[in-house]
Amino acid sequence: MKNYDLIIIGGGAAAFAAANTANRLKKKTLMINDKNILPLGGTCVNVGCVPSKIMLHQGEEAYYALRSKFRAVKLEGKADFVEALKETREMVKGFQTQNYSKVIEKQKHVSFKEGKASFKDSHTVVVNNDEFYGEHILIATGASTFIPPVKGLKDIDYLTNKSVFFDLDQKPQSIIIIGGGAEAMEFSQIFHHFGIKVTLLQRSDRILKKNDADIAKELQKYLEEEGIIIHTGTSLKEVRQTSKNVEIIVDIKGKGLQTINAEKVFVATGLKPNVDSLNLESGNVGLLGNGFIKVDDYLQTNQKHIYAVGDVNGLMPLETVAAKQGNFAVLNMFEDAKKVINYHEIPHAVFTSPQVAAVGLTEEEYMKKYNVCLCRTISFEHSEKASAIKETKGIIRMVVDPKTKQVLGVHMVGSMSADIITTATYAIKNKMTIYDIRDTVHVFPTISEIIKKVAQSFDQNLDDMACCVE
Repeated sequence: MKNYDLIIIGGGAAAFAAANTANRLKKKTLMINDKNILPLGGTCVNVGCVPSKIMLHQGEEAYYALRSKFRAVKLEGKADFVEALKETREMVKGFQTQNYSKVIEKQKHVSFKEGKASFKDSHTVVVNNDEFYGEHILIATGASTFIPPVKGLKDIDYLTNKSVFFDLDQKPQSIIIIGGGAEAMEFSQIFHHFGIKVTLLQRSDRILKKNDADIAKELQKYLEEEGIIIHTGTSLKEVRQTSKNVEIIVDIKGKGLQTINAEKVFVATGLKPNVDSLNLESGNVGLLGNGFIKVDDYLQTNQKHIYAVGDVNGLMPLETVAAKQGNFAVLNMFEDAKKVINYHEIPHAVFTSPQVAAVGLTEEEYMKKYNVCLCRTISFEHSEKASAIKETKGIIRMVVDPKTKQVLGVHMVGSMSADIITTATYAIKNKMTIYDIRDTVHVFPTISEIIKKVAQSFDQNLDDMACCVE
């Protein structure tokens, strides 16, 4: 049996961040990845952030170029969905080699093994009949699509983000998306922009239920204006495969039972942790009621030498969070660094057109906690750059402490929101006030000025101001 300072189970963002930190600390480390879950690189590079953004960008280039807002621009053309998937897969392989496979080779203190890992006991991991002892163990196996228990759903050939990017080889003419989160929103436009008819079914009364309600409402309006059909407040009753299509019998709030048909069904209904093959019982690792691994603020499980990071702990399923958790967990286990993450300072985005982005508390969250809130919401029409390029769809909302005027949350939907939100993240992390933001000179004309504009709106009427007033 080989002994290691650290055994990492998983091969995604969290695992690589942990391995990088362990390598810097010169800790003898073994990384184990099961390619049957996902190839090296995990969700982000294989079936998440990277391929979805490549597909979104390809679709946007074609869709909006053919629908220019300027009368001087008239283009004709088409976009090939299958060829876009092919190019995306080729690009993913390049990212995977450059950012993952080659990285492992350069880490002097990290070894790699492919295979399914399972616990023999709380310190021993078995892979392909080989046993390895870890003084510390880090679980970073990620999560996969949760398939809801809807009658007939498991009997059809439904799609997920994994099967789209690994297996899909034909363009469907129509598709039903089940779900209303970030993944569902992004894929609705991926399909729609390539000419596929999209119908989206969301169980809750609104899409993006974790985002600010007004922001979500605005995005839904824009998607529906493009032609995406969105039903909220739905309850799926049955899924049936017919000779030509898939039928979903659904109860839609206020409309009663309806039957919706499409060639394919795409499931984007949240996540379930990849823990089934780990034999966690033998490691005595505790779980939450929803099946995710239970951790404390320092990312420790109930076994103090075992940590769980990334999507498998269910805290905040983002690539950036997974990487930060992987880094902090290794520092905590070997240096007792007591590193914790303030999740209110973590920005997140939905890469639709227009984009949605947010950081910090929503108005609803602050009202629930303090029963008072100071908020302002302005339109992107107040950005001169947005007006100049006819990208005025969108709003931005700022949540401020009523007494100190400290910025507590920023929520937006509009052009380049995913890039702009970092400015708000700095403001929240450094406890800046609206006056600090207003006193900071912004580049003119840029859409990012919208952050300054909303800060100005707390005690000025923007309609009475010249564009360059500081």
